[in-house]
Amino acid sequence: MKYNSKTKGSHLKGLFMSGLLLASLGCFAQVQRTAVFADAKLGKIAITDMTGDVLDAENIQQEQLLKLTIPVGNTNHGAALPAGSSKIKIGFGSKLGLDLNFDLNSTTANSYFKWSAVESGGQFQLTGELVKALPADVKTLDLAVRVKALAEGKSTITANFLITNHNTVAILSDEDGSNNSSFLSYRVANKFNVISAIPAGNLKLSIYPNPAKDVSAVNIKLVQGSMNGRYNISMFDIAGKLVQTKELQMNFVSNFSYAFGKIAAGKYLIKVASADAKESTVLKFEKL
Repeated sequence: MKYNSKTKGSHLKGLFMSGLLLASLGCFAQVQRTAVFADAKLGKIAITDMTGDVLDAENIQQEQLLKLTIPVGNTNHGAALPAGSSKIKIGFGSKLGLDLNFDLNSTTANSYFKWSAVESGGQFQLTGELVKALPADVKTLDLAVRVKALAEGKSTITANFLITNHNTVAILSDEDGSNNSSFLSYRVANKFNVISAIPAGNLKLSIYPNPAKDVSAVNIKLVQGSMNGRYNISMFDIAGKLVQTKELQMNFVSNFSYAFGKIAAGKYLIKVASADAKESTVLKFEKL
């Protein structure tokens, strides 16, 4: 076959048009991403001590180590949340900070999220990027991080499950955007708060061990003399909230065991007073 300039031009034109068609098909394939419908959600924020006991958010003690827990879920339609489709952002407020000894890679949700922390706008912020598909029908995947009370005052923890579709071949659509956020107001009490409503008295007592760790009872000893009759033992946290109270019968004893059971780590005041209120004192006690 004779190959002339006309044939050559037609051949080049055909190659050019084929290239344009392939490029168009490639762009079209990239644009047509799969749609996924699911319901990313966050549950109620809880603050506990390191043993898991729920604490009163309005009476957090300064310098106390806490566990911040947020349930993460994905429900409806049985579709997984695609990797790269969402992020969780948590703000600790101005009075709490991430414990510097806490390893972000040890979080319960670390199998699915990659975490990073920054200090911005006067508060610590934690961001978790979804790097592995979160399976369908996950109702309670608890995100738990260790934080520390830094300063006295009131503030708010905020958490948001954000649909970002920043790095995914699928487009995630959230079926219910009303359950993507959670918040908890809290108050950190003054470390040196003195409970003026509980006056010091005339009993001279000592307490051992103090501070105490891994114990549920302490020994309280009278420095001189003995106690006889009914005595009321009351424990208050450092913010002045009554933790527990009990009545003990003393029969000419110089010391007794006070069993307080399972309490959160922190500082407490223990008031010992006779039933007739003629004898009383206040002891400072710390549970590690």
